[in-house]
Amino acid sequence: MKIQNEIEQSNKYMLETFNFMGKELVQILPENVYKIEAMIKNDSAYIKTFDKNAAPNKKNFNGSTAYWMSKLLNLMQDAKIKNTDQEYRNIIEKVVISIDSENSTHLNADGVGRREISARISAIEKNRLLNLLKYPRENNFELIRIISEKTHPENNQKKARANLSFASKFCHYACFFLFEGTEFQDNFSIHDNVLKNALVYYADYYGIKLEKDTLTTYAKYSQLIDLIIEKNGNLISRNGFDHLLWYYFKARAY
Repeated sequence: MKIQNEIEQSNKYMLETFNFMGKELVQILPENVYKIEAMIKNDSAYIKTFDKNAAPNKKNFNGSTAYWMSKLLNLMQDAKIKNTDQEYRNIIEKVVISIDSENSTHLNADGVGRREISARISAIEKNRLLNLLKYPRENNFELIRIISEKTHPENNQKKARANLSFASKFCHYACFFLFEGTEFQDNFSIHDNVLKNALVYYADYYGIKLEKDTLTTYAKYSQLIDLIIEKNGNLISRNGFDHLLWYYFKARAY
């Protein structure tokens, strides 16, 4: 009896959904986002990502994204530190590694990804980097372009990679942690296959016509997400939208 009661009571906390063309889609509602944020915070797979105290340890853990972003924030605020300083370059590399590890973006599939992309980011002057993060649309998503340019493998048996998903995640998490509590925190949507697939259904539902490159060109992809959020009443953030669709659809083979 207790088990049955618990199962029945759990229905109160399920995500609100709707049926569209034979598919069960999650509703874009603040209440659904609240539930997903709670799930993510308590999910063992992601619990360290947002923990600023999750430092590297001897158990093969390189430190969380939150931990290294907090270190990067300190350096960003230190006028004496330049982007050419080794300490700064090391922190950028640690940030790249942590995001790559936690998000399984496989930067080093080409043998050079982590090193090359870390070098690209750290080569950008500090104030310029902050400007590109704060004003992505005014800068035509220049930082996304820089990070996602094809890599240059040293081994001719490896293929060059254009890491758009990683680029979006770096920009997203950089804004999330560096600009916490400000209007700039929610500047970038995450680009990945789960969200790409889910967006097709919502575009159809809202009657939005997709161009051939809408889902592969970041500016158009980001504009599509903003339009869907707008058509739904601007009730949630880009971050909430990403988390809601990603968590709901990642286990559903639609």
